[in-house]
Amino acid sequence: MKLIFLLPVSCCAVALSFLCTSCSELDPTPAPPTERAPSYLAVETYSGRILHTGNPNERRPIGMLANVATALVVLDWVNARGVDMDRELTVPAEACKWPQTNLLRLQPGDRISLRDALHSTIMWDDSACAATLAHACGSTIDSSDPQGAFISQMNQMGRVIGMKSTRFKGTSGAVITQSDAHDMAKLGMYAMQKPGFRSICSQRSYVATVNHSRSVTIVNSNQLLADPSVDGVRAARSGMAGACLLASANRASVKLMSATSGKEETYPQRLLIVILGAHTSQSRYKVASLLLRDCWKTWEEWQKTGDYSDPSKFITVPK
Repeated sequence: MKLIFLLPVSCCAVALSFLCTSCSELDPTPAPPTERAPSYLAVETYSGRILHTGNPNERRPIGMLANVATALVVLDWVNARGVDMDRELTVPAEACKWPQTNLLRLQPGDRISLRDALHSTIMWDDSACAATLAHACGSTIDSSDPQGAFISQMNQMGRVIGMKSTRFKGTSGAVITQSDAHDMAKLGMYAMQKPGFRSICSQRSYVATVNHSRSVTIVNSNQLLADPSVDGVRAARSGMAGACLLASANRASVKLMSATSGKEETYPQRLLIVILGAHTSQSRYKVASLLLRDCWKTWEEWQKTGDYSDPSKFITVPK
């Protein structure tokens, strides 16, 4: 099946015993939370080299990390159709079903720009803006079932980038979707290839306007952005998913021998950290900080060999 509008997409030394998670594995309706170690994965995104993992293939609820997929499908739609980011969207009734995650306090019929809705969807645990974006985008595919059409696009995108353990059930974390750290790393890597997404997820705050009159300051929920090396991606938390995090950090480019050409080439450097199911918001940041420290060291050691012989130690996503 081809996308209707989506652009083609060309071991850890860290102590984790103080963390736990809330999730179930394969049940479509997860059981109540139980204490359990989190899943995590760290990868250098340009080489795809996996650096540290813990339970990376264990399926868990991902909460509002699902918003990342929603934003990516919308951005592909914007680019493919030439949609104006300042286009005004009308908030549908179904977007207001979850008042606890309707962070802009939207009401049916309210007007908000596509740009502002994207910022709230990416930077906050906002289900209403995610549903509003999905309705606008999905209506161009199937006006009788915009949300269903949009979710199909989310899953098509997931298949294209190789997310084998994920089936999106909704446009935000208000509807439980399960995935694993390996798949979420692919989603994060794909997201950070998108300049529009990178620009939004790196912002510490943003002012959105509803109905041309009411302004709301959105403060990015990703506290790891206080680290100067961190330039995204997203933090999320819910009762079922626990505390989750996608975090990206950059370093200056480095010269390495190319495994394909055998010549010295210049490579950018980026780490992506995935944490699913941490027990508290702060514990995920502690683990992420430790992973960033240890993974840069592991990456430096790997550079000395540049061994690509074991494909299982690498993650790739289309560009």
